[in-house]
Amino acid sequence: MSDSTKTQSVPMTKRQQKDKTKVKGYRLLMSDVHTWFGLLLGWLLFTIFLMGTVSYFNNELTAWMQPEITAVSKPSALPLSSQNSPNKAQTSEPFGVAIAHLQATQANAKNWFITKGPTSTSNEQRLHITTSADDERLRYQFDTQTQTAYMPRDTAGGNFFYRMHFDLHYMSVIWARIIVGIASMMMLIAIIAGVIVHKKIFTDFFTFRWGKGQRSWLDAHNAFSVLPLPFHIMITFTGIITLIALYMPWGGKVANIDTEQLFEGIYSYRAADATVLQPAPMVDISPLLTTAQTDWQKLNPNYAITSVSINHPNTDHSKIIVDGRADRQISTIGAFRIYDGQTGNILEQSKPPPLAVTTHTVMIGLHAGRFADYWLRWMYFLLGGAGCGMIATGLVLWTVKRRRQLLDMDKPYLGFWLVEKLNIATLAGLPLAMVGLLWLNRLLPLEMTARAKWEIDGFFIIWAGSFILTLVLSSRHAWRVLLSLVTLSLLFTPLLNSLTTERGFLQSVLSGDALFVSFDVMFFILALLFAYITYAVSFKKMSPKQKTKSKRRVASQIEIS
Repeated sequence: MSDSTKTQSVPMTKRQQKDKTKVKGYRLLMSDVHTWFGLLLGWLLFTIFLMGTVSYFNNELTAWMQPEITAVSKPSALPLSSQNSPNKAQTSEPFGVAIAHLQATQANAKNWFITKGPTSTSNEQRLHITTSADDERLRYQFDTQTQTAYMPRDTAGGNFFYRMHFDLHYMSVIWARIIVGIASMMMLIAIIAGVIVHKKIFTDFFTFRWGKGQRSWLDAHNAFSVLPLPFHIMITFTGIITLIALYMPWGGKVANIDTEQLFEGIYSYRAADATVLQPAPMVDISPLLTTAQTDWQKLNPNYAITSVSINHPNTDHSKIIVDGRADRQISTIGAFRIYDGQTGNILEQSKPPPLAVTTHTVMIGLHAGRFADYWLRWMYFLLGGAGCGMIATGLVLWTVKRRRQLLDMDKPYLGFWLVEKLNIATLAGLPLAMVGLLWLNRLLPLEMTARAKWEIDGFFIIWAGSFILTLVLSSRHAWRVLLSLVTLSLLFTPLLNSLTTERGFLQSVLSGDALFVSFDVMFFILALLFAYITYAVSFKKMSPKQKTKSKRRVASQIEIS
């Protein structure tokens, strides 16, 4: 009788028979829920979390991607109707200076929209002008101190990461938000199931075992999950709530709520859609701005004007829309007033919104963190990074746990192979594409047509190239190559910046340019982090003893079955 026949004839013990017929308890069921809900859309969740984490500094990213903003010293040639500068004595109020400039250069435009600069410390006003001839937007910067108008480079800016966070790209916005919502709901379920699964969740948080393979990955997963757990729950739940009307629209339909009328009562946006226009002088706008801000500050001293929009300026249908908001306000709703452009009379003004709307906008504010000061935004950023680590370690843990069960580690089954390749393309390829977008921002010609679009297209080309590379190379080599590329690109980004702009590290230190110094330091820190990860992937291999032990374990499982 052969050895294989003997092995098959060995009867199972009572304990083995009991384990085989044992019904799964709720904890094991929750373990399956946690595993599969976290895995099936884990790559999308990692993308959402990483993009959202970076978006806490999206305005600073936009400022870094437009280095000309503070470096410009003289007006650039702009395609305006006139290059005449307004009289500096007309007004000292920043929005008033910007409006005087528009009167001199774009008096016949369809709309003027003026909002503050890309960062909270900027002294500039950003002007968005819609021309009445072809409805094309002309965007440029205007420095109210020097009364200089100039055109920075066309760039996707940090707003790309922000929009990618919930709108994805190359697809319908509605469908993208539905997909993101489903992924967020699955993540919330996975988080709750993870809490149920871990009996010693807080004890395990203080335990970390280096170099122990699967145990080390599990410890890292616990560390990234437990301490920031309130943040993970808050950010996931509020993310779902931000688009709750899209996922559950039936309440408004049953109540016969006029959505357009409701939005007009809450938000200030009014389209510049008049067709029959007659020239007419406009009222002096500066006193209206002063009055609005004074009235708002009586209710809240922290209120300030955030934007001014003028529809059909210098016509009989001109409307002046003024928006204000309190500093460090959690709710995303501010106050607004709409004036008649000819008489200066108040046509509409905001009223206290319904309690449900206030609650909803507070949820949005908590999720976006726009109310936060720098230190709190850094806290959001670090906790968001922990969320990325939680998802990444969970995805890797799935493959580490099942690799030990493979009959042949060099020939994994299709499901394992696909998960591992997607892990590499997402966890290493996505950061490479993000840094690649920053490189494209510096390397693409400034006069290039559709330059911002090419930055975004280049981002996805790099990401797709990363996935192709993972298919060509073995998994270990793919990890090593992609992580090395991320490390090197981060390390040399400050050098690239110094070669392509006038705001290199030394120049920024000497001029006290905190923004660019901070970016260079952050690039260096992230390069060190990815260098360590690359080292761990490249040199920490399974020893022959561990391989033999794993094979024996698999063989014993086959014999038992």
